[in-house]
Amino acid sequence: MKRLTLSVLLLTLVPLVMSNSAVAESKKTQHKAHHIVIIWLKQHGNESMRRQYIKASKRLAKLPGVLAYNIGTVAAVKRDSSVHALDDSYDIAISSTFENQQALENYLNHPEHNKIIQNALKPLVDKYKIYDFVE
Repeated sequence: MKRLTLSVLLLTLVPLVMSNSAVAESKKTQHKAHHIVIIWLKQHGNESMRRQYIKASKRLAKLPGVLAYNIGTVAAVKRDSSVHALDDSYDIAISSTFENQQALENYLNHPEHNKIIQNALKPLVDKYKIYDFVE
């Protein structure tokens, strides 16, 4: 009886586990992925350094898998009241969109991505934050 119960339990759980891993993998390939990077430069506020970073960074937009690549500086948005959560201390923000999570992962591991980051961008950067999400 115990063997029969264990066999039935295994026959029930194995398909569920397999199904869950297939769902997780399909989620990785179905929804657009977004990669947000917020950058503080070593020479904070220096317009020349911002332009240099932006120009070098635009080469990343040409890598495979990039659907959209937007880069800019802090927007001086007028608000009726102050917003405690607002952080305008950064120099540059990048928002890029990919077909799915796998495309984002391929982009991040692309040799040209690493070359541009290490050689052209990282020397200008004091600190950065990255936020990745899927729709």
